[in-house]
Amino acid sequence: MTRPMARISVIVLLSGLFLLEGLIVSCSLAPDRSNGRQTGQTPPNTEKKASRGEVVPSSKIAGTSIGRGEHYYRSARKALEDEKDQEKYILLLERSTDQFVKALELEPRDSRPHFFLAVIDAYRGDLTSALRGFNNARKLNPTGVSYTNIAEIFIYLGRLQKAYKWNDLGLRKGAPYGAYVFNEMLLAWKEGDLKDAESNFSTLKKNNPEYLSVINVSELSKPPETFEDFAQYCCSSPACGPYMIEACTELSLTVQQRKLSQEAILKDLKIEIERTRRLRKIYDQRRELEITIEAPKSP
Repeated sequence: MTRPMARISVIVLLSGLFLLEGLIVSCSLAPDRSNGRQTGQTPPNTEKKASRGEVVPSSKIAGTSIGRGEHYYRSARKALEDEKDQEKYILLLERSTDQFVKALELEPRDSRPHFFLAVIDAYRGDLTSALRGFNNARKLNPTGVSYTNIAEIFIYLGRLQKAYKWNDLGLRKGAPYGAYVFNEMLLAWKEGDLKDAESNFSTLKKNNPEYLSVINVSELSKPPETFEDFAQYCCSSPACGPYMIEACTELSLTVQQRKLSQEAILKDLKIEIERTRRLRKIYDQRRELEITIEAPKSP
């Protein structure tokens, strides 16, 4: 089922209402950086800064860990995709994961680490875990963008009717209009409607170009000028291409898979096992948050 642009043009005027403070986009996947605490929650724990003896909210310290984790993740992707250095990739991935889990140890109610851990899962090719992670983020901070994030994963899983439903829910709950249109573009492309995909791309380029400059938390050196440019980038990226194989094939584009040696795969699994152990320890003590943690799959 295609979605003509006439349907979404009716709500274009709403786009100005859906700006989230401090938002960084990555495809439609985007963390809400304004969600240190939910309304009505008790104040976060505090820790004493040893150097000055001043009391610092744990949420602020957690934010520092999140920033480090994001930096390590970007560097890990660069190590694997550009430098072809698997050992460096695994080292940086371990550091990135450690920082996000550390942030949750400090502030279990923060949705942002769950977002980034889900992004890592998607990059690793584990969409089931990614979907679970984005759902955990939504439970902790049910903003509109948490719904469009889930919609994008449903697109990659090929569950398109669910993707349409969650994308619409996201827009109604206040997701940025660009996130909605980005998913509409992916949906049209996935369904083989290149005319609609190109139309959505043009809308993004004109009204929300930031959604075309950062994809899957990775900044492009040059934003795509045409839909064909975007498709070329997606298909050549391990973060996008493997989930759009048929769409890429229709355009005669080669899909780039994430390639790891057996040794690197086992180290990757070890990182996930340790991450699961630490997360379970956190949320076994916070069952009221209803966060789902499951063991990683064997390679």
